[in-house]
Amino acid sequence: MFEQEFTQILNDNRNTLGEKKRFAGLIKDLIPGQALQSNLIIALHEMGIHSDIEKAPQITNAFAFRFVKQLSDERGISRMNADWAVSVWCVCYGKNVLGKPCEIKISEVKSGRAPAIREEKSGTKQYHDLFKFRKNPNSAGYEVVGFIGDNRRTLILPNRHQNQSVTAIADSAFSECDVQEAVMTDGIATIGARAFIGCSQLKQIIFSEDLLEIGDSAFSGCVALTTAMLPSKLQRIGTYAFASTALKAPVIPSSVYILSEGVYSNCTSITEIDIPEGILILQDKLFYGCTALKKVTLHEKLEGIGSMTFAGCKNLMTIMIPDSVVHIGENAFGDLCKNFLIICGKGSCAEKYARANRLNFQLS
Repeated sequence: MFEQEFTQILNDNRNTLGEKKRFAGLIKDLIPGQALQSNLIIALHEMGIHSDIEKAPQITNAFAFRFVKQLSDERGISRMNADWAVSVWCVCYGKNVLGKPCEIKISEVKSGRAPAIREEKSGTKQYHDLFKFRKNPNSAGYEVVGFIGDNRRTLILPNRHQNQSVTAIADSAFSECDVQEAVMTDGIATIGARAFIGCSQLKQIIFSEDLLEIGDSAFSGCVALTTAMLPSKLQRIGTYAFASTALKAPVIPSSVYILSEGVYSNCTSITEIDIPEGILILQDKLFYGCTALKKVTLHEKLEGIGSMTFAGCKNLMTIMIPDSVVHIGENAFGDLCKNFLIICGKGSCAEKYARANRLNFQLS
């Protein structure tokens, strides 16, 4: 159970709670695959909740609500998630580890119960108000068009504005800004073209589970981007969406059926890729210049490979091309290692292509 394990971590590391990187590592190991929950616990640690709990004679509702409010106003966290995270800290550290009197119980608000921490009056400005919105021209609700706050290190994008849904991030909304981490709350379905283009410090993205479309060049040039786990409902990835990023082994969900031109071009850290069955055509320059790419897995329903799709992938030594492929574009395998080998069926399009372009091949 998470609360018991978290209590044990806090108890074992009381003397090192001031070490932010160490604490963050412990929490991410404790909650693998649940980025939002771990980020909430870490965010509260960065706010100094552990120090305030140590100083407080007792953990009251007023004490706890101050942190709920701070999470909501400064980080854009929903009331439900803030209630859970603060209640976990109050109970696990304040009550269980330090033995302080505690009015708070672990939140069960997700099951339909009332929040563990009651709302109290506060005049703090809303974090939400630092975002700029406009009516979404393509659907109901609003889209985010920018952020006017000073601290852009972590952007937690809201999913409500004026009692309506926020369903999109607008074109060029955060282009070339100094954001390091972007967290998209559920409900956001579209990321516009060039939304984060050129954000050279962006290292991690946590996508909305409702995301359907990533626009053209949305993250192109985000040279520090190493983490971007695509959600299971995603359908379309636009042209050059992740070009020139630091992704290493991106996983393309089976739901994706449009993987556009140049999506991963010049991603020089990608080492392997598995193409899901929904992708029938590998578009032009899809993996152009991916110099670290060593392993490519193609499925048996693939129909075509575009021009320069794998050009410049100098570490790609072999690829198995299924007989289902009926078209291979010009220079699809240009500028590769001289020992590069195509494995293919006799009489297949791939065999004919290899012969015509004087590439090494082996019949399977």
